[in-house]
Amino acid sequence: MHPAFSVIFLTTLIGVGQGLFLALYTGQLYSVIKVLPAQDSSSFYGYGSLLALVFLAAGLVASFFHLGHPERAWRSAARWKTSWLSREVIVLPAFMGTTFIYAMIHISGWNPVLFSLSEDFIVDLSLLVGALNTALAFTLFICTAMIYACIKFLQEWATPLTVVNYTLLGMASGFALSTAFAAYVESDIIHFYGGWAIALTAFAFITRSASLIRNTKIKYKSNLSSAIGIRHTKITQKAQGSMGGSFNTREYFHGA
Repeated sequence: MHPAFSVIFLTTLIGVGQGLFLALYTGQLYSVIKVLPAQDSSSFYGYGSLLALVFLAAGLVASFFHLGHPERAWRSAARWKTSWLSREVIVLPAFMGTTFIYAMIHISGWNPVLFSLSEDFIVDLSLLVGALNTALAFTLFICTAMIYACIKFLQEWATPLTVVNYTLLGMASGFALSTAFAAYVESDIIHFYGGWAIALTAFAFITRSASLIRNTKIKYKSNLSSAIGIRHTKITQKAQGSMGGSFNTREYFHGA
């Protein structure tokens, strides 16, 4: 496939934003259970979440550049019952909105305690909102990946590894950015984020390699014989089957 640059920017920027939020919330959750030292609520979790929101917004803006009619973009949410693209269009703004709320809770300092699970595990508003946003982040990863994984006739994409790769690569890039952010604000948990960034990158390398190896061994369900309904062992394709170039020929065939 030869995707437009806007699609590449869309996927990369939004993935970084998702991964950065997940890194920040993981740090907060670990500090609640006393695994990591607590960080400054406003400068670390608050402004870190706003940075994630900047990447998400940039990805959203990039998405408009490969639309033939950007003014009709709102209609893409109409088929949410059957379309993974429609579901992505719905989940993305929900995730962005909840990320903004999470950031404002930390920046404003209004973070009331809701309940406690034990003497050491106290659940405040930011922790609850963060848990909801974590679910939205993983839902968004699934929706984005399933846009491609649900295309059954493209057997290279129609695999659970597509979802795994999108998730791991997004998280790896987000944790890498969180490492840089932690260094910028002089946080003492740089090694935590750096270690996870390396681990996630390694896992992503393994799963991506697995998908590439799988793709080299695919036994295609159709061939030239089944396509034209003629049983013969020596059928050779001489032309692309169309008089001129089209989206399909440019993206999936001869690159014409």
